[in-house]
Amino acid sequence: MVKNFSKLTKSSHETEKLGFNFSNYISNGDIIALNGNLGAGKTTFVKGVLKGMNYKHDVTSPTYTLINEYDADYKIIHIDCYREKDINRWLNIGITDYFDSDCILFIEWYENIKSILPKNINIINFKMISENERLISNNG
Repeated sequence: MVKNFSKLTKSSHETEKLGFNFSNYISNGDIIALNGNLGAGKTTFVKGVLKGMNYKHDVTSPTYTLINEYDADYKIIHIDCYREKDINRWLNIGITDYFDSDCILFIEWYENIKSILPKNINIINFKMISENERLISNNG
């Protein structure tokens, strides 16, 4: 996992490219929380990660499906907790099974399920600077 990075991207293409490069620094079992407002570039970043892991198909936001699974070089699980804030519903879905798996997890709106997340998560922050610019960083 990359420690202490901060990058200003000036387009969705650059945000996707940052995700592509980031894919070189993650491995099985990593849990990555994506923190940022709607439209901040979280899913675009995940698209780049998946391209970096040789995934050749469409990547969509899991806002309505809650969980998207992708078979790339590694199994990628993309979870979106924006619409479902009920912890019991997440537990009934079986979300904790993913926490102990060899999958790489990306979780949007993680603060809605923070109480059930393991302690070893990595947080990447997405801040909208302008219509096209995003400041993407982590704290190590």
